[in-house]
Amino acid sequence: MISAIGYGLYTSGSALFFVKAADLSQSQVGLGFSLAGIVGAFISVRIGRLADRWGPRETALCFAVLLSLLMVAAVFVRDLWEFLPVIVCIGVAETAGNVAWGALIGHLVPKEDRVRLMARNRVLVNIGFSVGVLFAGVAIGLNTRLAYACLVLGMAVAAMLTAVLSLRLPRVPPSTAHGGSKRSGGISYDVPYIALSAVSSMTLIGNTILTVGLPLWVVTQTSLPIQLAAWMILGNTAIVILLQVKVSKGSDTVPGARRMQRRAFIVLAAACACAPLVHDLGPVPGAVVLLIVVALLTMGELWGESANWSFRFNFLDPRAQGAYSGMYILGNSIPTVTAPALVTFVTARFVPGGWFILAGVFMVGLLLNGPVIAWAERTRAASGTTAAELENQGVEALQEA
Repeated sequence: MISAIGYGLYTSGSALFFVKAADLSQSQVGLGFSLAGIVGAFISVRIGRLADRWGPRETALCFAVLLSLLMVAAVFVRDLWEFLPVIVCIGVAETAGNVAWGALIGHLVPKEDRVRLMARNRVLVNIGFSVGVLFAGVAIGLNTRLAYACLVLGMAVAAMLTAVLSLRLPRVPPSTAHGGSKRSGGISYDVPYIALSAVSSMTLIGNTILTVGLPLWVVTQTSLPIQLAAWMILGNTAIVILLQVKVSKGSDTVPGARRMQRRAFIVLAAACACAPLVHDLGPVPGAVVLLIVVALLTMGELWGESANWSFRFNFLDPRAQGAYSGMYILGNSIPTVTAPALVTFVTARFVPGGWFILAGVFMVGLLLNGPVIAWAERTRAASGTTAAELENQGVEALQEA
C-alpha cells in the first residue's frame, strides 16, 4: 500500500512535471515512458535470473533503493538527453521490483494461498493508489514546480520505505536452476508459459478501455456530463476494493482459473458491444448504459486478474521463481504495451465500429484460452516432473536454508 501511494503520486503528476518543469514536449515525455516500458519488458527475464542468483528479497531491496535514487535524480532533469536515460532506468527498476516481488511471493507463500494473497494485495494497492491520486490532485491544483517535484519525491520516499520494510521478510537462498526450453544468451525461455501470460493479460486491455478509451468516448462522442469520465473510474476502484477477494475464490486451480478467464473475455466483449449504444442515447438512458458498461469491464477485470495470478503461479518451475516471474511480465507486456495505441486508434478512427473491433479482440482471447492452457499443461506433463513434485522440492530447499 505504501508503494501504491507513491505510485499514485508519481503517475498522476510525473508527465506534468516533465512538461512544465523540465520544458519537454508531450511527445518527448510519451516517447520516454514508452521506451522505459519496452526496455523494462525485454530485460525482465534477465532480471528474473538475477533474482534467482542473488535471492529475490535482496534483488527487490536493491532495486527499490535504486528507484528511490532515480526519482531524486528525475527532479533535476532539464532536457531530453538527461530525461531519456533517467526515465529508462526508472522503468528498469520498476520492472525489476515487480519481478523480484513476484518471485518472493512464490517462495514464501504456500501455493494454495497465493491467489488469495494477490487479491488482498490488489485491494491494498487500489486503496493506496487512490490516496496517492487524491494528494496529487492537491499538488496539481497548486500548479508550481515545487508541487510537481514533491509528487516525484513522494515516490522516492515510498520506494525507500518499501526497501526498509522488505528487511522484515525472510531471506530466500539463491537458486541456480534454469526454467524453460529455449535458450538465448544463457537465458532459458519457456515459450508456452510466455504465450499463456500473453493470452491471460489480454484481459488487461479492459483496464485501458476503462481508463483511456471510455473517458475519451464520453467526452468527445456523447452528450453525457463529462464528470462521468472521472466518476466511473472511482466506481470501478470501489468495486475492486469491495469484491476482488470474494471474486478470486475458486481461481486457485487451473480448471477454476480457465473458467474465470472465459467469463472475463465474454463480459469484456459484451461491454465493448454495449459501449456504442451510449453514442445515440440521451443523458439519462446513456448514463444507465454507461454504468452497465463499467460494471461489465470491472467484472472482466476482477475475473481476469484472478485467473492471471493463478496461471502465473500454477505453471512455473518453483526452482526458478525469478526467471518465471520475468517471463510472465514479458508475456504481460505484449498486450499492455500495445493497448493504449490500439484502444485510442480504433475508437477514434472507426465511430462507432471501433468498439466492435475491440469486442473481436476479446473473442480471439476466448478462442485462444483453451488451446494455450492445454499447450502449457502438455509441456509440463512432458517434462517428467509434476508441478507438485517441483513445489515440494522448492519447499524442502527453503526449509533446509
